[in-house]
Amino acid sequence: MKKLLIIFVVLSSAAGCIHYPSKPVAVYNHAEQAGQCAQPLQCAETYYMIAASKQNSGDIDGAIANIKKSISYDPSSAYLHLTLAKMYAQKQRSKEALEEVDQALKISPDDVPALYIKADIYSGQGKSAQAVEILKHIVELSPDSEDAYIALALTQYHAKDVKGAQDTLKGMIVRVPASPYSYYYLAKIAVDLKQYKKAIEYYAEAVKVSPDFYTALYEQADVYAYLKQYDRAINVYRSILTNDPNEYSLYEKIGDLYVSAKKYKDALKSYKMAEASIPSLLLQLKIGMVYIELKQYTSAETSFKSIIESNPSFYRAYYYYGILLSENKKYGEAVEILGEIPPDDDAYQDAVVQIAVIYSNQKDNKKAESVLLPLMEKNPTADIFNLYASFLAQDKDYKQAIGILNKALNKFTDSQSILYHLGVLYDQSGDTENALSVMNQILSINKDNADALNYIGYTYAEKGIKLDTAERLIKKALKIKPDDGYITDSLGWVYFKKGLISKAIITLKKAVKLSKEDPQILSHLGDAYLKAGNKVSAKDNYTKALNSKQLSDEKLKKDLKEKLQKLGAK
Repeated sequence: MKKLLIIFVVLSSAAGCIHYPSKPVAVYNHAEQAGQCAQPLQCAETYYMIAASKQNSGDIDGAIANIKKSISYDPSSAYLHLTLAKMYAQKQRSKEALEEVDQALKISPDDVPALYIKADIYSGQGKSAQAVEILKHIVELSPDSEDAYIALALTQYHAKDVKGAQDTLKGMIVRVPASPYSYYYLAKIAVDLKQYKKAIEYYAEAVKVSPDFYTALYEQADVYAYLKQYDRAINVYRSILTNDPNEYSLYEKIGDLYVSAKKYKDALKSYKMAEASIPSLLLQLKIGMVYIELKQYTSAETSFKSIIESNPSFYRAYYYYGILLSENKKYGEAVEILGEIPPDDDAYQDAVVQIAVIYSNQKDNKKAESVLLPLMEKNPTADIFNLYASFLAQDKDYKQAIGILNKALNKFTDSQSILYHLGVLYDQSGDTENALSVMNQILSINKDNADALNYIGYTYAEKGIKLDTAERLIKKALKIKPDDGYITDSLGWVYFKKGLISKAIITLKKAVKLSKEDPQILSHLGDAYLKAGNKVSAKDNYTKALNSKQLSDEKLKKDLKEKLQKLGAK
């Protein structure tokens, strides 16, 4: 419980003491002078000051020795025993620390700093129940202390007594209504419990109590961002800027949120406002990346070249410049600029991967594999294994691709991404049994893997088997990813296979919209219309699918042409 130790030490320092040594006397400069003091309390004071000096110089053992001498002259000082306890705690000598705390509490049973330290020692020893009881006593002694409530609530929470922690904080709201921290910690607990709506409400209450409590506002914005409620997160940051317009770093945060929301024009404005006030290479880089998203390639190139010219060792700019060149199909230049990134730079691995992707885009998967292989052998990651296997699969070398991923599983045993890719490759190679086995293996690791649920459900639908199971699995996947067009398509296809054609059409129309008119989904919708006897709509959807720029599957292309031919299309 190291975090709680910090709280308790701070609290004990701030709370004062019960019994100081006697009234101040002249301080002796040398230890040998202690033996010359006429009164015991003078000696206690002298050794105390020597101990303090040694502690300040980092000599804790020397400080402990002198505090012991001080106690020998003034054994009834709870303060001295507590000081020695702190020193023992600093040396992680918990047993001796606890003994000295107990000595202090014998002298002064309600010494709050001593009680805090005792609770902290118990927490460190895993004796949470004892720590909680002590902290409850502190709350009774100091019923208006926000520190007491917070220490108790945190100890309860770390001891997994969530309800106890929440009740303590709710009691704090009643007793210390001017403190925002009761709401703040209730919000943090709610976040841990994934009760995000409650967390947002508690953060709002904390800000009502203390309008300039920016920590609560920042964390509330984080929750909105996690929930992908980007506009609300941005509004929170803007509310901070209303009160503190010079908080220029917030413009960068707002820009990041706009990027997440794919509002690139707004992101560019925010980044430029931030960069004008607090210029940085990272901001310049972000501006260049936004230009790429906006397809303003000339501006992007200007940004990256400017960074490289002024900071030739900032290799992350080389990487994004290479991406830009690749986007414009200037593959030779892209490989050249990416190749300038040295192996010891953080951007090197990404650069090598991008070079491999460039070769793959040029239909030279063998060269792509040769570029990626040294990286895979030297510094393998799940993503690199997946990419290497994808190059092999593009050349229809499923056997080697499957072998590579099985080898990867020796290192990344429970990697869901590798397992999913492996299942797909088994399916593409015609081994449906192993494909389903691997997808079920994923669900044994994560029962809520939406992609695996969908894959199994869609496979059953394609084969026309276990349709009720397929529907159940796909609906579960949709609860996890409600706006996924491909999972929605799977559900529509199950309805089609069950003969529920009206439901199939409604669901598949939604899937087409969500997927931005994927050709396979358009083909499914055409099938559903044809089954319903609506040949005009069927023909219309087959035609859209065939003319789609997304269409790359030759088998699907052939099927669509045959379907249109049967409908009398030219």
